[in-house]
This record gives sequence, C-alpha cells and structure tokens, in this order.
Amino acid sequence: MKNIYTLLVALTATTIIAEAQFSITTGYSLSLPQQEMNKNINGLHSLVIGGSYQLPGKLSRIQLGVDMSWGSYASTTKEQTFTFTNGYSVKTDVNYGSNVLQANANTKIMLFENKTINPYVSGKLGYSNFYSNIYIEDPNDPLGCKALDERTLIKDGVFSTAYGGGLQLDWGTFSKNSKKGKHWIDISLHKLSGGSVDYINTKKLYDSNNPPTNSDGKPLNVTFINASTNEIHEHQIAEVYNTPLRMLEVRVAAVFSLH
Repeated sequence: MKNIYTLLVALTATTIIAEAQFSITTGYSLSLPQQEMNKNINGLHSLVIGGSYQLPGKLSRIQLGVDMSWGSYASTTKEQTFTFTNGYSVKTDVNYGSNVLQANANTKIMLFENKTINPYVSGKLGYSNFYSNIYIEDPNDPLGCKALDERTLIKDGVFSTAYGGGLQLDWGTFSKNSKKGKHWIDISLHKLSGGSVDYINTKKLYDSNNPPTNSDGKPLNVTFINASTNEIHEHQIAEVYNTPLRMLEVRVAAVFSLH
C-alpha cells in the first residue's frame, strides 16, 4: 500500500511539472530611494536574473518564482587629508564602493491569458543586503600615517516586501523570427519596503579634517598608525546612517519560456 501511495505522489508531481511552463528572466532594474533614504544615497542600478513557473489547469494565470539581483548605488574616489597630532598631514585617495544584493520569492497574477499585451499584479518577499567596501590607498609617506586596515567593510541586511505590477509584451508579435508565446518583454514597477538598515552616506562625503556637525549619521572611523612614531589614532572616513528601507523599483527584463 505504501509503495502504491508513493507511486501516485510521484506520478502527480511528474504531471504537474510536465504541464507547468517554466521560464527564466534576465534584465535591469533601477531602484530609486524614497523618504529618508533618498537624502543619503543615489539610485541603485542592478542586474537581475530569475526563474518562474506557471501553474497548470485553472491556476494557469498564476506564476510563482524567485529572483536575485546585484547592484551598485555608489562607486567613487575622494581625496582625503589626514592630519596627525603633531600637525603633519598627508593626502591620499579613498575609494568607496556601495552595493546591494537582493533575493526574492515572487508571485504574479496575470490578468489575461495568451494575449499580446498581458498586465499583471505581483508581490515579493525577500532579503536585501547592503554592503560597502572602502579602500584607503597607501600615501607612501615615511613621515605620514598609514591605515592599519586598508580595506573596510560595512554590511547590514533586512527582510523586505514589495508590491506592484507590470505588463508582458509578446516578442513574437514584433519579430517574425520569434514564435508567439515563447519570449516576452517584461516591464514592472514595485514599491519596496523593509526594516531599518545601516549603510554609508555616499551623497555627502566630507573631508576627514572637517567632519559634519549636528548630523544624524554615526562616524565610521578607521585606525591609522604614524610610520615614524608608531602612534595609533583614528580618522573618520564616512558616515553610517540607519533608516527604513524604502525604494521604488523600475524593471525591464526579457522572459524566455523553457516549455
């Protein structure tokens, strides 16, 4: 009896997989920070890849999937001046690179079936990981100071939800070489929300000798050592902000059916 039950479950799963239409997605997204986050960072440019499948039968207008994206909201170099307690100072470049890695489970409900233009509503549940790499170049000054840790990494993550919608355009309608119902252009708009997350402020990078006053951010300090005296001291190289995750994502992607 147990073997018969296992066989029936296996046959049912095989049937569902065989009837389901799998597809892969690849594209580009621009996430615009909103509310408090908009004061501190620029837009997030990301590459996206994902996969989904269309449920069979009466549920065929529902698509379940997953996607991942990696993007950057800052990549810049700023010359900083570091002054020691004896008044001596050196200048060197500090390289800032800030990125976000996101993973989501998503659901789409298509409003129609087998249409050239098919709008849909959708929702996502996922995780967003913010991280920044800061590289301090060696000033090569025998009387100056050198960062004990030239590479600094700050990272934080938060669970997120998103809701929105979009539309799929059947590429077969525009190209004679493409069969209808196989390839689509997907354009979507989603509002992304999550808890509070730490990240560095890349819109306003101050010189280490003139840190901001009355700021809501927390200083990000790096430890330096004076090459001639071995004196250890700290310099501020950025500010860390903590605000709720709020973004508006615009995405353009290509969808390829594997069925």
